[in-house]
Amino acid sequence: MTKIIIIGAGHAGGRLSQNLILSQYDCEIFLFGEENYLPYERPPLSKEFLSGEKQIEDLYLKPKLSYENPNLKIYLKNKIKKIDLEKKKITDSNNSSYSYDKIIFANGASPKKINSNNLNGIFYLRDVKDSMKIQSKISSSQNIVLLGAGYINLEIASTIRKNYPNKNISIVEFSSYILGRNSNIYIRNAIYNTHLKNNIHFYFNSTIKKFIGSSNVEKIILNNEDELLCDLLVVGIGVAPNLDLLLHTSIINDNGIVVNEFCETKINDVYAIGDICLFKSNFFDKSVREESWNNAEKQSFIVSQNIIGNKCQYNEIPWFWTDQFENNFQILGEINEYDSIVDRFYDEKKSIKFFIKNNKVRGAFAINNGRDIKITKQMILNDFDFEISKLEDINMNLKKIIK
Repeated sequence: MTKIIIIGAGHAGGRLSQNLILSQYDCEIFLFGEENYLPYERPPLSKEFLSGEKQIEDLYLKPKLSYENPNLKIYLKNKIKKIDLEKKKITDSNNSSYSYDKIIFANGASPKKINSNNLNGIFYLRDVKDSMKIQSKISSSQNIVLLGAGYINLEIASTIRKNYPNKNISIVEFSSYILGRNSNIYIRNAIYNTHLKNNIHFYFNSTIKKFIGSSNVEKIILNNEDELLCDLLVVGIGVAPNLDLLLHTSIINDNGIVVNEFCETKINDVYAIGDICLFKSNFFDKSVREESWNNAEKQSFIVSQNIIGNKCQYNEIPWFWTDQFENNFQILGEINEYDSIVDRFYDEKKSIKFFIKNNKVRGAFAINNGRDIKITKQMILNDFDFEISKLEDINMNLKKIIK
């Protein structure tokens, strides 16, 4: 029986263990996680879970029954402190050692921290406990500041505003625009304008120069000397892959564990998936690290297939979504390198932009329009040849293109 160790019991690690069990592969799986929860989905942490609409039980990966398989052993609240890739052995926080035949790193990334003088009232959002802490503080806070204008903080701002229309919400961003990554001017404008309409205040080209407060943060002073009252500060300035265990190995660089299109490292029987891996993207023809639900979900399947002997490449087209206020925004494929744009406009609340390169659809940005995104994915995957201008005609069913 093959012994498989999975480091990280988040979405990627949890789904991998499920996929291996469902494949009926003859293996014994050891799943290690630092949290005290079964594997769960993270997107609701800044939305439905933060607002109280969902509980932790609603976030668990389904089917939950797969965790009761006798060939799966789950070790929660257990941190791996030592790994020997040559001897194929790990040691956990209890000084227990485990040998393996194959090992998969799915231990994700951690938020980048700021120097906050140990003041209370400053939070980061990465896991369930973080979301709970922020949630418990929101109702008693009138002046809420979010440091960083990335997707997570924009979602938090949206969630708080929908539930507390009279609170002061400010976003401080060091650059001159929102969404420095995985975006373009059209996406930024659509989301930025949505926040302005909902009375979210932005401070661009700004950093925090000083914190004011004895034990709790009470005010922040920006680099331009602007002063903001602050009862609650959420910091969202990016994440860094959790590489501490592997610092002296040959399978990492500064941006993650390096894997090929099969999610394999250059060491046999060592794999990586999810936020921690820097993978060879066939779509972009370069190595990328992608922090998304889709990446964790799909890579876990690819690795399960490669482990059981069905050699599979990771050929997924990058796809990401974010729910903010009453809008669902979806981003697909290549959105930065394009020759032209075609707009398919249904009404003020529903549309899609197609990004065209060499007379082919290479990417898209949709507002409240998941249906067209699914069809667009097929256009890109199958490289259909058609008259691009037809995309504008909302009376033409896009499915005709992919048939």
